[in-house]
Amino acid sequence: MLIEKIELETDEEVLKVLRKHWFVIVIELFAVFCMFLIPFFLLFIIALFPNTLHFFSTDINNLPALISYGLATWSLIMLMSGFAIWTHYYLDLWIITDRRIILVDQIHFFNRNVSMIRLERLQDINVSVSGVIPTLLNFGTIKVQSAGAHASHFKTAGLPDPRNIQAIIQLAMDKRIAALYHKNPTILE
Repeated sequence: MLIEKIELETDEEVLKVLRKHWFVIVIELFAVFCMFLIPFFLLFIIALFPNTLHFFSTDINNLPALISYGLATWSLIMLMSGFAIWTHYYLDLWIITDRRIILVDQIHFFNRNVSMIRLERLQDINVSVSGVIPTLLNFGTIKVQSAGAHASHFKTAGLPDPRNIQAIIQLAMDKRIAALYHKNPTILE
């Protein structure tokens, strides 16, 4: 798995590993499944009204081969889309440790970003749960910002139990700052 490949610091402890909520992948895969059914629905309509084929100027002898080729191509595209959605879901991770937040963002099949924000540099944690279904199923968007450049923020939609994640991050951040302050009291001055 991907988490074993991430090098942790000495005595760093993983507090939570997160993926997007299950409802997010179910909705995306359901949309792909509905798109997969479109050509079969069209074939059903054509079977009900066979006179509609006369509008197309195609040789009727090549029609079964053309339909088979079209269905195979469409099925392959939908299968690849479903696999891409599953890969993106499975490889996108939030890893919260007692020292940092690591975001693994799978952009495409062979394109991945791994970013991190140290907890002592954390400036803001925003949680947003909007909509009936996200409220009932308890998932939402979390945006974490650190002091610094515009690129030093993470924003991910569809994370489960965002308020609890915010509490875990806040508690870890407080403990980290307290541990750093006890080692070097001049840090916060």
